[in-house]
Amino acid sequence: MRAARENRWPLPALLLGLAALALVHWLLRDTYWDYSEGVYAMSAHLILHGHGLYTQMAGAQPPGVYLTGAVILALHDSVEWLRFGVACLQLGAGLIAGRIVLRVTENRVAAALTPAAMLLTPWAVHEHGALTPELVALPVLLGAALLACTPGRAPACGVLCGLLPLIKLPMAIPAVVLVLCCPDRRRCAAYAVATAAAGFGLTTALTGADFWRETVVAQTQTGARSLGQLKGFWAQAGWNVLGLLACAAFAVRRRSLARDRRMLDVSLALAVAMIVTFLTNFKEGTGLNITVPVEASLVPLAACGCAFAAGPRGSRLPAAACAIAVAFTMAQSASLIIAPRHSIPFLRAFSRPAWAILMTRGQLLAAVATARACPAGVPYSGPPLLALAARRSMPAGQPDQFIISHSHELAGFAAQIAAVPRVCP
Repeated sequence: MRAARENRWPLPALLLGLAALALVHWLLRDTYWDYSEGVYAMSAHLILHGHGLYTQMAGAQPPGVYLTGAVILALHDSVEWLRFGVACLQLGAGLIAGRIVLRVTENRVAAALTPAAMLLTPWAVHEHGALTPELVALPVLLGAALLACTPGRAPACGVLCGLLPLIKLPMAIPAVVLVLCCPDRRRCAAYAVATAAAGFGLTTALTGADFWRETVVAQTQTGARSLGQLKGFWAQAGWNVLGLLACAAFAVRRRSLARDRRMLDVSLALAVAMIVTFLTNFKEGTGLNITVPVEASLVPLAACGCAFAAGPRGSRLPAAACAIAVAFTMAQSASLIIAPRHSIPFLRAFSRPAWAILMTRGQLLAAVATARACPAGVPYSGPPLLALAARRSMPAGQPDQFIISHSHELAGFAAQIAAVPRVCP
């Protein structure tokens, strides 16, 4: 009987998650928020059409994010389809998080609301559907956390942990933590190491030293942010996860109510690991999109905290505090859509407008039309997302001009770009 009741939550969870996905996708359609999205999207498009990653074009990340984008684009080669596909990865992570919440609380309502919450946190909305390593990693992170507490699933957990650094190298931090959380850690570690070794080995065999030169050496040459800049970045991220942290803290405080204490502890370990991983954004070029997996790791903890507060053993004050924290978080997300250029309360108090929308729908469509009007055969030198939407080539076929322009290790690619006789605009 209990199993039958638990099996009723996935359908409402899926429907609510799809509703949240469709709403955000429709409200943000044809808008432009993140330069990095275009770099990965255009790179994936070029891979799909036969360009060699790391050899013919520069790639700043391991192959996971590019290959994921290429698979989605293979179904339909368009920007909005790609965004929908990546948003489905966010939804998938939310469904896994819902399962975690159900195991910890046995509260079907909290579990059913979790997938929608995964799509509606502030930076999840800001980065909605953007092909970046942080979003591609979400279902892998949450899946590994769930499997780390599932008997007999050490091999599967290890495989997922091994995939994480193949998406982004700093994701090795949560991968190690989750391996250590697995009861059969030796077996889990063996599968994780084998998976990572196979992935990196195959990539090296296909691309040679270029892979390591671009993803490791070149990345160390892009420069670091000053402490003053970092304080602003960290304060903004802290402001955006404040509501989630408040609810998660209540889950930790009332952990004696957990029906699956181990699952709660692993979720907490993942959240701590992602906060540590977040601190790797000291490097220029790493934006606050790294906040998305931090939010994702906090969502199941926050949902558990709300369930404990609203349960029969809760009291009015904790329940009210959790409600206020949730409302504050949702208000931040809503402000991104209502006022995308001056998104308060998304923007932290006493801060200048930042991390705002780059182009509204009208501006994006006009810019794409301008790019399409460029002379035939002339590369488009503007943002790579516009080049992809307009079906224009880029100078020397190089989408990632940031890493090329900031690393002397990639001077060869820079020379190819400089040798292009004519660009538009």
